[in-house]
Amino acid sequence: MVQHTMCIYCCGREATIDKPTTRVRFSDLPPAVSLLILKYVAQIAQPTFTQKERYADKNPYSTALTLCRVSRVVRRAVLPELLRTILLRQSHSLKAFANALRIQKAYAKKGSDLFFDYTSVVQRLWIRDHNVTEQILQDSKLKPIMSVLVPVLLAAPALAIDSGHLKVVVQCMEDAWTSRADPDVDHKSSPFPGKTQSLTILGHCTDDEIFEQIRKGSGFLASIPRLTYLVDMGIDGDKFRDISRGEKSPEDALEVWMRDIPWACMKSLETFSVAYPHLDAIYDIRRYMAEAKGLVVHVERLTVSASLFRQDPESFPWVTPPFPVTGPGEKSIQSDGVCVEVTRGRELFWQYLYPWDKVWACGL
Repeated sequence: MVQHTMCIYCCGREATIDKPTTRVRFSDLPPAVSLLILKYVAQIAQPTFTQKERYADKNPYSTALTLCRVSRVVRRAVLPELLRTILLRQSHSLKAFANALRIQKAYAKKGSDLFFDYTSVVQRLWIRDHNVTEQILQDSKLKPIMSVLVPVLLAAPALAIDSGHLKVVVQCMEDAWTSRADPDVDHKSSPFPGKTQSLTILGHCTDDEIFEQIRKGSGFLASIPRLTYLVDMGIDGDKFRDISRGEKSPEDALEVWMRDIPWACMKSLETFSVAYPHLDAIYDIRRYMAEAKGLVVHVERLTVSASLFRQDPESFPWVTPPFPVTGPGEKSIQSDGVCVEVTRGRELFWQYLYPWDKVWACGL
């Protein structure tokens, strides 16, 4: 009996599957079979955010990017997985993503079947350049890039923005909002068009006063229900160690942070959170401070009810120590206005280098 190799054709390309007995085009397959194949492709295309390797050593998007080159059909199946969570960790990746959006805009104008609407699938967007000082000095160069990202920024439910970029990001979104508004209508009375439900601010310490740099009456800030700070470990990390151990009230650590929030502007704010390493037991402080070593620890998220705090800050029900320690994978309500949650997974933290991008990408 002669055996034939089955080949599936995807937009003119041929891919060998195994050794069945017929030769068919992908378009000739039953819809149910085609759907199963594309679902499988989408599954293996999911970025490997939980990988053990550092993102700098292994790109978590590498499999998805490779699959996008197979065919147009596969590319269209893969892109939703590839774009669901976008990590722009360096200035070059920020520029590359902006260029990709420009290309999609050109495809749309031509009516090309290569066009894909990024705004329909991006759910989480991380923007941080580790060389923050340099970027702050280059706002004039950063603004044209951020302007290209505005449609995605407005559409993404979760944003994580470096404190050094926040002013430009907000300005670009609000400029786009006002420029498209009807000049005969007071746009301030209309809701901000963004879909952001969660704003995470990176690299911020309480001395920065980042909100002072943003124009008063910001429609973007007024629309945010959940605000999170990822703690700068080198500056503020030690303040939260005793909270993890149940030995100190979070009021002392959060007092300055809470004052930094523009309450008059952020009228929709429901919760305020701070994330930091969960150091609930005796640990090797030398290893924690050693650049080449570090500690593998869980992450703790302390959340305060902003709506309750706003009502009467003086009588807010802060938890009184000692209080029970929250364990890995647990969530505990410490008072009517305070809850603590600890991740099940662990990451390698060094006091001056911390993988917040990975923790956030994995669902913080």
